Amino acid sequence: MTVPVLSANSYAQSQQQAANTPTEVKTQQTQPAAASNTESSKSSPPVFPAVTVEGKASEEVTGYVAKRSSTATKTDTPIIEIPQSVSVVTRRELDMRSVQNFTEALRYVPGVTVDQFGFDGRGFEYLLMRGFNGNPNANFRDGLSNAAQGLFFGGFITDTYGLERVDVLRGPSSVMFGRGDAGGIVNRITKRPSATPIRELEFQYGNFDRKRIAADIGAVSKDGTIMFRLVTTALDTDTQVKEHGVGGDRAHNERFYIAPSVTWRPTVDTTITLMGDVLNNRSQSSPFYITAPDGGFTNVLQSDTKFSRYNTNQSSFSYQIEHHFNEIITVRQNFRQAQQSGQFRDLFSLDYNTPDQPTLMDREAYGSRERLRQTVLDTHVQAKLNTGPLHHTMLLGADWNHTHASMKYFEGYTDGYIVPGIDILNPVYSQSIPSPDLLVNNAKQKIDQLGFYIQDQIRYNENWILTLGGRFDRIHTRNTDTVNLFEDPAANSHGKKSAFTGRAGLTYLFSNGISPYVSYSQSFLPQPGLSSTGHAFNPTRGDQYEVGIKYQPVGGKSLYTMALFDLTKTNVLTRDVNDISGVRFIQTGEVGSRGAELEARGEVLPGLNAIGTFTYYEMNINKSNEDNVGKMPVQVPNTLTSAWLDYSFGSLGIPWLRGLGIGAGVRYVGRVFNDEQNTSSTPAFTLFDATLRYEKGPMLFTLNASNVFNNRYIASTFFNRNYLGTERTVVGTLAFRF
Repeated sequence: MTVPVLSANSYAQSQQQAANTPTEVKTQQTQPAAASNTESSKSSPPVFPAVTVEGKASEEVTGYVAKRSSTATKTDTPIIEIPQSVSVVTRRELDMRSVQNFTEALRYVPGVTVDQFGFDGRGFEYLLMRGFNGNPNANFRDGLSNAAQGLFFGGFITDTYGLERVDVLRGPSSVMFGRGDAGGIVNRITKRPSATPIRELEFQYGNFDRKRIAADIGAVSKDGTIMFRLVTTALDTDTQVKEHGVGGDRAHNERFYIAPSVTWRPTVDTTITLMGDVLNNRSQSSPFYITAPDGGFTNVLQSDTKFSRYNTNQSSFSYQIEHHFNEIITVRQNFRQAQQSGQFRDLFSLDYNTPDQPTLMDREAYGSRERLRQTVLDTHVQAKLNTGPLHHTMLLGADWNHTHASMKYFEGYTDGYIVPGIDILNPVYSQSIPSPDLLVNNAKQKIDQLGFYIQDQIRYNENWILTLGGRFDRIHTRNTDTVNLFEDPAANSHGKKSAFTGRAGLTYLFSNGISPYVSYSQSFLPQPGLSSTGHAFNPTRGDQYEVGIKYQPVGGKSLYTMALFDLTKTNVLTRDVNDISGVRFIQTGEVGSRGAELEARGEVLPGLNAIGTFTYYEMNINKSNEDNVGKMPVQVPNTLTSAWLDYSFGSLGIPWLRGLGIGAGVRYVGRVFNDEQNTSSTPAFTLFDATLRYEKGPMLFTLNASNVFNNRYIASTFFNRNYLGTERTVVGTLAFRF
């Protein structure tokens, strides 16, 4: 098998900028600042306003609804003023649904397809956004890219217990964040210190012998200038990946995560937050099932739990600095250094052996040792200015994104010995399989990206908001391979490219909470490899027109949105018809995606929270040199819909029901095509989820079940393999909060 070797933390503005000039405070927990000039105040430590520091914005969060986000603009902006689709999964929703892995967090978000490769216990975060790949291109954390990609398996993964919330920005977003695909980004907001620290211990048990313990501990200094938080969790579990037959082994997973953070506020104008984390992941969960000769499901793993290994060690250090010079000027700088080392080993199915052995699948062993490092730095200046009737929130910034990936890739031949095949009628596991030892690639890739951006949010007459932005990037890519066994010309190459992207949006705010908007946005994504002419590929480009309407009832606890979009991705690779080898590509392909998204979140009645989403796609390959023009890309459903209800009986006022809550959800995923010619498809499926909880004093017990009726379904069939969907999962969690 030939392997391609390329493949400003804003605290709530609660300080008083000048004497007798109060500033609006938008935090979850706010206390009045000490503002006395008496002798007693001079002799005592300064008392700072209590501020909950979360994400890159001061945020108002009520249950399942966040009213503000900085993900789209890098400024603290109400969601109804953002001229683009934004969804937020709050910490409360993550807890109430007992989310266990990152893709579960996005199950009730419109425009996002998760787990298109079915159940995956390895930690990979497969998702599609408006039909375009989001792994890893959509991976952002705390407003900085976390989308560094290894040369085969490497890529940063997420532990959801360490998240405060998840912001989903749909559509091209390069004007603020640089390189990324056309579908958008998913910004993971990390837990960090708060003025009202959480103290929580959690014990969890579930089916597949799932065992997890977790802790979330915070502290604050007496004068409120220093806040500390420590989040940690340890997991030990089997999975649904099981060798076929009586007594077959189950794949086992282990994970450990720890994340300390500290915030220092030396003055009311300055905030410095330091964060670190370590995540060790060990998995045997190779979730690939062999397809029968007639294309059916065999329930036979192509791999072996004794052989498969997906082991990674990742860590990061980051800081976020914000300083307010005055009421007009604010400067922020965000930095993160992240690294991962991984050792991976698995089996790959080739083809059925011979006519004499039509049920014996030949296999090949492969493995890789990979390292991945990413350094990201973002610095910007925010200015709030008035020019006559126009009120400006301007942003001028620059960011640098450097990634360095290396890999040694091995295939499984030892003196001509091939891995034992597996018979789908009589599979035999735990066979002796030698470790792959034929070095095929010894590759490195370095990508440097330097970008400059400017944005202006212009408000006129309190109702009109015009958002304008532009960005210029330069990208330098270098690839080397000292082995390059298959003589891929792209394995030793370098290229320099540049890209300009922009965004323009107009929003009108009605006094009753309705805000229609229209916008245009762009994206770019560099592509590895060389064209038929030997030149580096140009980045793909995304262009989107979107119109929508958002409704947030005045004083209410809900948010309703509707969006219509027309999105086109150009410079897509398609085969060069003039190349007789059939392996060269040119950039004349084009993919279009248009559709509608609806979302409702909030408290519809006292104690009753609800989520409702609907997505409809028309996605087609518009231009291609292959026989797939007018066809829909594989694994993209044309329809997604979901609904979730969560009721707390305490709102009834009945003493013996106080603390009791229930919830239920339903998810529908439409059919997907299995091949580029759309000749076969995987049927649609519907899944049900449920939750039961009871809270008394400091104790909270929750019992969550996903896929309650254990609907056995295939998520997709691709690469001659079946991808089995997630089976019923039941998890009980006992939390003590003190």
